[in-house]
Amino acid sequence: MDKPIRLEHVGVYAQGEAFEKTVEFYKQAFGWRVFREMDQPWQIVFLADGAGGVLELLNAPGAPIPGPSHLSFAVPREHYDELKARLEGMGITFDAPMEMPSGDVIAYFNDPAGNRAQIVGRATAWDTTGGA
Repeated sequence: MDKPIRLEHVGVYAQGEAFEKTVEFYKQAFGWRVFREMDQPWQIVFLADGAGGVLELLNAPGAPIPGPSHLSFAVPREHYDELKARLEGMGITFDAPMEMPSGDVIAYFNDPAGNRAQIVGRATAWDTTGGA
């Protein structure tokens, strides 16, 4: 193969009553949209960010993502405080933010289903297309 294989999506569990709350959380918190739903073999919703990121939520037996594993949602550093405040307004509780030597700031939280995640305020945008 000439090119690396693209990561298509990440699937996480959101069971029972937490399923709809978690779908709504990602829609409201990050502006993601539902683009595919399935109900066999389990209830499944695929959410997309419009820039290639896809998250699959499964209402099926399984455990949420525990730390230190996590999902990560990045914004430019100047938008970090606004995003953090919006999530706190939705009832999200964060661990203490960490200032990184790179100038990034990160804070960990759990989504409504208990999946470990973080928001990142990037001091410098990443170039993941093969550049520096």
